Amino acid sequence: MKIQYAIGALVGAAALCSANVSASQYLGVGAEYGVLNEQYSGADYPILNFETRFGMDFSDRFSLEVEGAVLGKDDREFEGGCLDQTAVDRITNDVSVGCAYLDSVSRQAVTVNFVLSQPFVNFDLFAGLGVGVVRTSYTFSVDSVGVSSTEAFQEYSAADVQRAEDQINFWLSLAGADPIDLQLPDDVSETSIDLMYSLEGGILIDDTHRLSVTWNPEYGSEEVGKYEYVGFSYSWLFRFDDF
Repeated sequence: MKIQYAIGALVGAAALCSANVSASQYLGVGAEYGVLNEQYSGADYPILNFETRFGMDFSDRFSLEVEGAVLGKDDREFEGGCLDQTAVDRITNDVSVGCAYLDSVSRQAVTVNFVLSQPFVNFDLFAGLGVGVVRTSYTFSVDSVGVSSTEAFQEYSAADVQRAEDQINFWLSLAGADPIDLQLPDDVSETSIDLMYSLEGGILIDDTHRLSVTWNPEYGSEEVGKYEYVGFSYSWLFRFDDF
């Protein structure tokens, strides 16, 4: 239902943009660099977005704009513990096991911003409140499994470990013994579309150069994670004649 409200806001903004009212229109293109912080793990994902916006200045103090951000993605490599040590000890003693993981997060968003401005001689200060939808995709996989002993270090692929577990469990079943479960993490590939709010503040110089800081409070889902986002953006604005 929240997504429907956000889509309704986008449609309403588009309708208002096409209404026969007196307003100055502008089109903006630029880039935004931001950091996604995953709330459960604390992991940070730096993201560079291509940004576009279409807006209308109804007065020198109030504007309405539709903003889109695409192409934002970050890939990460990290290490951590993996496999069940009790199950490993049933196979061999005196070894420690660790995994190298790969994950990635991508983000695309469309937001309707309601902007209040304070004009000065050569620049405006502005603050905005936005509501929109964000599409988040998350992938996760085990890149390799490292096994360390006092004598050597060996590295295996996740497929090698899974095959070894299957073979061991086959022989254990013939012997009437309980199977082992190494608890190798599963691959993950999930996408979620969620409602998102934003708070923004910045400066507009000579009605052309737009610099801003944006904060998105927590959004997301159990499947892709819960995220907060802080971004710094620059847009160059091209202004049309009043209509």
